[in-house]
Amino acid sequence: MKKKLLGIAMCCAMMLCAACENQIGGDSAINNNEEKLQEVNFNVVDFEKTLKQMGVGKADTRALSDNASYLKLALFLGEEKKYEFSQTAEDENFGSISALLVPEDYKIVVIASKVEMEIDAPTNIHPVGEKVNDTFYHYGTLSKDDIKSGNVAINLNRAVALFLIQTDAKPSEVTSFALEIKGASNTFDAEAGFGVGNTTLSSTFDVSSRTSVYCGIYVFLPSTDSTVTVTTTAYDANNNVVKTHTFNGVQMKPGYTTQYSGNFFQVNASWSITINDAGWPEAIKVPFDLSSL
Repeated sequence: MKKKLLGIAMCCAMMLCAACENQIGGDSAINNNEEKLQEVNFNVVDFEKTLKQMGVGKADTRALSDNASYLKLALFLGEEKKYEFSQTAEDENFGSISALLVPEDYKIVVIASKVEMEIDAPTNIHPVGEKVNDTFYHYGTLSKDDIKSGNVAINLNRAVALFLIQTDAKPSEVTSFALEIKGASNTFDAEAGFGVGNTTLSSTFDVSSRTSVYCGIYVFLPSTDSTVTVTTTAYDANNNVVKTHTFNGVQMKPGYTTQYSGNFFQVNASWSITINDAGWPEAIKVPFDLSSL
């Protein structure tokens, strides 16, 4: 009987030792996985300056926080989003993100914008709300070697185009002004660098306290040189149409401003188009006549 009890005790001791060894092995495996993580510092080192500054020779020294309120960095492994990091302009180190990553070859997407953006996929980036605002982006491959280096420099390109309209003195009964653009998009494809699809985008502006109309709308364009249709409408306080006009064949380019200026509220108005192009010493100005106004 004593021998039998001794055998049972020895078996229990061996099982306990085995359990302890397995637990230690599990902890060791976790520690090994943690050791594989690499700290990486992402830093926005440059970005395209404001659209109004394009084509101007003088330096623009404004910080990213003067041009964007939100920053997101997403890393994709295949089609799966593995990491996402967010900042706001209130963060002390806005434009610099430190992260612990498993070294792999990732697709990297960085979006900086005046409005919060969702990165569902590199080909599907859109504002949380309906309105697009000034937006910058970076897309590329983040390799294992990049991660192991510990520092990654980010350059941001402008993703949007801007349509602006400036009118003559408005009638006192005009209290709001609406812009509607067809042929652009509010969804961005960072891989291609263009907007996704064509839709109708609109914004309405309160101009009740203004003596004239000066407003604009940001869009993502489907190609390098795009032609859109812009409908402009002035309303009174009761939402009655005071004046409306549709501009067909409006030329727009990603990263540039197209501005229409003229006597919107007058008959036989003389107008001019301004397309800001960084490759020209001065903005391109095309005068034309809208006799139908």
